[in-house]
This record gives sequence, C-alpha cells and structure tokens, in this order.
Amino acid sequence: MKKLLVLILLFFLMLIFSACEANQLVAPDQETLTHDVEQNGLALQATIKVGKDINVDASITNTSSETIIYNGRCGIPFRISVQKEDAHANLVPRNRKGGGCTDVFDPDDLREMKPNETFDKKITFKREVSLTNKRTVPALNGEYKVFFSFEMHEKERFLSSLPIKLTNNKETEIMTVDQAKKMAKTNKEVKRWFDEHEKQDMPIESEDAILSEGMWTVAFHAIYQDGANRIVINMNAETGEVKAIHYEEVGKDVLGFLKD
Repeated sequence: MKKLLVLILLFFLMLIFSACEANQLVAPDQETLTHDVEQNGLALQATIKVGKDINVDASITNTSSETIIYNGRCGIPFRISVQKEDAHANLVPRNRKGGGCTDVFDPDDLREMKPNETFDKKITFKREVSLTNKRTVPALNGEYKVFFSFEMHEKERFLSSLPIKLTNNKETEIMTVDQAKKMAKTNKEVKRWFDEHEKQDMPIESEDAILSEGMWTVAFHAIYQDGANRIVINMNAETGEVKAIHYEEVGKDVLGFLKD
C-alpha cells in the first residue's frame, strides 16, 4: 500500500514538473533593445525589454539652449505606444487607467521645459490589443513599432519609432490583416469594384487596416490622374462577415496622406 501511494505521489510530481517545463518552453525569451535619438532640440533615451510583456523605460531631455513650451492640460505630452506595422491596432498598456482627457488649447495650460530638464516615463504593454472598449484579444504575430512622441507648442513635434517583432504563443481570436483583406475581396460588391477599376488599368493599392469596435476596417484605392476612387469595407474581425461598404473620391492631397 505504501509503495502504491509513493508511486501515485511520484506520478503527480512528474505531471507538475512537466507542466512547469512546458510553460517555460512557451514563455517568450526576453530581448533588450535600446533606442537613442536626438531631434528638434530633444534627446530620447529608451530601453525596450521584449518578453512576456513589453517593458519600456524612457527619458526625454531638452538639449537645446531654449525653453520648450508644451500644453500640459493632459499632463506631460511624452507618449509611448506600440502599434502593428500594417494596422491601427495598438498593444494595451498593463494597468491602463479608464477615462481620458480632451487635449484642447487653453493658454493657462502652457508649461515650460527648461534647458537640460528631463522627463522620465516607464510603461508596460501586454501582448494584447483592444477588440472593443470592454474586450481585449491576443496580439497578432508580426512586425510592430514602438512609437515615442513629444508634442510642443508652436514647434514641430518629436516623433521616432523602433521596429520590434512579436510572436504570440496564444491562439489568435481574430483574422490577420491579410486574411481580412482576402476575405473582403471575396464579397460580390467588392469584386465588382475591383473588376471595374482593373478594366480601366487603374493601379489599386491597399491601406493600413483599422481594428475598432469588434471590426476590421480595410480599404483600397484605385489611382487616376487627379486623385483616387476609394472603397472602405467594415467587417467582423472574428468571422469576416461584411457589415458595411463605403465609397468615396479623394484628391491628390488626401491620397498623399493615405500613402503616408
């Protein structure tokens, strides 16, 4: 009887050990990156640790000889985000606070950043993106960019980015951007739009997708001499069901913005 109990105990210990070992195998290896940039009188120093979470430790310093003015209504406008390369889908900050701030202009909100003054910021991102205001899903595999920005009053803002690659071990719950675009093209109405413009030998380009309110919004534009014809498709991000299709004509100025 004692031998049987010992064997059962050993069996459970082996199961626990195997589970722990499996968890260690799927946990992402940590990679440490640095990003140092000087631009518009500001110097950024950042360390990004990519592991189970994405940890960013950054500072920005006024390296000019002049005082920098900024709008402090919503706090110090030193912002960090992580966005998928081919889509407007941002990683969710851990311990994200609810609510928000309307960044409007009021002269009483203007603040000073003296020469050699430094602002520090630490933030941690989960490997998740917002599907709706109340639900997040595992981030898709692929290329992302860590964006750093600082908004200045009446002066060009500081903006820099660093590419990172994420591989998520969790099963995806939404379509990839490529899957969403391919699914959109199977819709009869969308196929007709493509056929009409391809017959006219108009170059067709795709745009970055947008993930919002449970939907992928994918868009394409067919270019002609003075602008472009545009089609925008809203579809369920999980099933691919097309919810709405919109059309519009855009001028060269808007087309340039879409390409940027």
